[in-house]
Amino acid sequence: MLAVNGFNEEMQYGGEDREFGERLFNMGIRSKQIRYSAICLHLDHERHYKTDEALLKNRAIRARARQEKIIRTPSGIVKLT
Repeated sequence: MLAVNGFNEEMQYGGEDREFGERLFNMGIRSKQIRYSAICLHLDHERHYKTDEALLKNRAIRARARQEKIIRTPSGIVKLT
């Protein structure tokens, strides 16, 4: 977590964990998919903070991390900007 500087705090609702994973992947850490193999519980709730604008912004940040092979976010645990 420290090697990639934590979660990107520029992101809003949705995809923070996936962008974090992109940077771990760029660093050479491979993932293991456990969907349908692990027990998970999620309590459904309203998401008034979920907007199309936020989702588009997050997708762009994630695409940039993937395309530019970004490892450390400038807006994480240590602020680099």
